[in-house]
Amino acid sequence: MIEDHFQIARQLRRLSSNLLERAVIHAHNFDLGVTEVRAIEQLFVTGSMTAKELGQSLALTSGSVTALVNRLVQNGLVDRSVDSNDRRKVKITIVPDQIPRLSAPYMLYIPEFLERAKKYSKAERQTVIQFLTDYAEASTTATQKISQVLPDNRSDVKLT
Repeated sequence: MIEDHFQIARQLRRLSSNLLERAVIHAHNFDLGVTEVRAIEQLFVTGSMTAKELGQSLALTSGSVTALVNRLVQNGLVDRSVDSNDRRKVKITIVPDQIPRLSAPYMLYIPEFLERAKKYSKAERQTVIQFLTDYAEASTTATQKISQVLPDNRSDVKLT
């Protein structure tokens, strides 16, 4: 069972590295930072999100999210709007006019994913989705436990 975990972890790390590499390529193409591209990608796959939700999905502090959203708004890529169900919440949404331009590079490789997915039945794809959901939730729980035991020294980390 532990070997299965390691095999899964290796593939998820491989996927994660590939997604980050792709974000770097898109960032260069769009003249944006990698974090801005990751935020746009998250908004594409999730739809409108609050700043808090966006920050959690990208593992950013609230101050970093505020600065990120401000940059995206200034570049005309996202809008802020008051949530119709709860006026205290502000939703972040990709500007509709920007969707064709921002999504064009992604359309280059989505057909490859769809072609590979065809070999699995709908039930098998649902099992994979459920497994990845469970695995991600377990990872989140593990991260929370680690953060309670180990000191959070992110502000001391030097990125040079």
